[in-house]
Amino acid sequence: FEQAINGTYASLRGLSARQGYLMGEMRSDNTHYTRYKADRGLHIQYRENIADFIVDDQNQWTNEMYYSCYYGISRANKVLAYIVKSDFDTEFQNQIIGQAKFLRASFYFQLVQCYGDVCLYLDEVTGFDNAFLPRSPVADVYDQIIADVKDAIDKLPVVKFPQNGSATKGAAKMLYAYVLMTKPNRDYPGAEVQLKDIQGMGYELLGDYADVFDTSKKNGKESIFEIQYQMGDQGQQSNWLYFFIPKTKNAEIITGVPDCSTLLTGGWNVPTPAMIDSYEEGDLRLEPSIAIAVGSLDDANTLVVEDVLSVGDPKIADYKAFLPFINKYRHAHSKQENTDDNWPVYRYADALLLLAECLVEQGRAADALPYINQVRNRAGLPDVASVTAEVIANERKHELAFENHRWYDLLRTGKAIEVMTAYGQYIKTIDPELPERTYQIKQEYLLYPIQYRELQINDLLKQNQGY
Repeated sequence: FEQAINGTYASLRGLSARQGYLMGEMRSDNTHYTRYKADRGLHIQYRENIADFIVDDQNQWTNEMYYSCYYGISRANKVLAYIVKSDFDTEFQNQIIGQAKFLRASFYFQLVQCYGDVCLYLDEVTGFDNAFLPRSPVADVYDQIIADVKDAIDKLPVVKFPQNGSATKGAAKMLYAYVLMTKPNRDYPGAEVQLKDIQGMGYELLGDYADVFDTSKKNGKESIFEIQYQMGDQGQQSNWLYFFIPKTKNAEIITGVPDCSTLLTGGWNVPTPAMIDSYEEGDLRLEPSIAIAVGSLDDANTLVVEDVLSVGDPKIADYKAFLPFINKYRHAHSKQENTDDNWPVYRYADALLLLAECLVEQGRAADALPYINQVRNRAGLPDVASVTAEVIANERKHELAFENHRWYDLLRTGKAIEVMTAYGQYIKTIDPELPERTYQIKQEYLLYPIQYRELQINDLLKQNQGY
């Protein structure tokens, strides 16, 4: 059962970087991509299409997100089906059930935000008779998520440090708060209770923002939940650094790994000039978050890297070309595409800012000040004297940058169409090759399409409106 639940955790990896950055970050106003004219394959165009709001029902990456979630749900359902038939003691059964229900709730929360109505599988699929279901309404999906996460809260242990990466009561409460603040009929008082409970569990902000992402300090006191990876030859490594840095034949200067190329991987999730400029002066989060690769361009228009500099370094002007990249996940490793970084899902700074948002939504802006100012002070920034929804959204944009929160924040706060329409006008000045049909954002495009293959094999399914 421990191996089975670990296998269920492993399904989370599809939500972190492989599809997660495309659907949670690159679809937002934080990042774009570097157009690579030497390769216009479908796997490239499908990534670009997610960012540009021209997704169709055969998009490889949005389809993989759908399947990753259902792989995890299938595994969780099997664990839940068999654990109750076992003769293990109640404590062990509760430990397994709590984790399985936290994970199932996490997968369904991802699905309902991305696709709306989805098939609600709650039992192990054993044959044709229960393999094909219609889509359940959003309200029913949220009811099931809440039932699962409440049971998880009851059964999971309170966090103990150092953590081992397993779900805890704090992680389940964090998920519950997000659900209560995202579902159609919001419950801000209920979310406030969950987030204030987290305050008393021993979590704290680390002194240095960069320490949050330091691979030698994984699962630390700021971590509420993170997806686990381990570099080495056992197949548990992370690799998203190689997608986030520029395409280049000589990536060694960036990664430290000899004979290292990112021609087949790099150039995605690139911080925009507007994002870089949006950091307040003196914000200590900028340097750990974004760096600049400098050098020249070769005949294929890819970067020949000569150095890595900080944003604002006057030496940048000495080079013919420079490209920004996400720096949060650049840590020492010895093999190409084999890094040791975990993916941060929930952390204490997120809990503080979510609580501030929750209080503002209840008309208690003054009560939110201590929580947002804790986060700002760690970033080297002065207190804000007053707080609004916009102030909190801006703080979350920078504190949680490149952690796949921004798109879902825009959805939750009802700002997605407004912000991304304006961003579309801006990004077309940066990337003039974008066609006119990109960023024509409608309400229907806030959901992704159900994939074509699923519609063909399950005639109970209907496509999302607009596709």
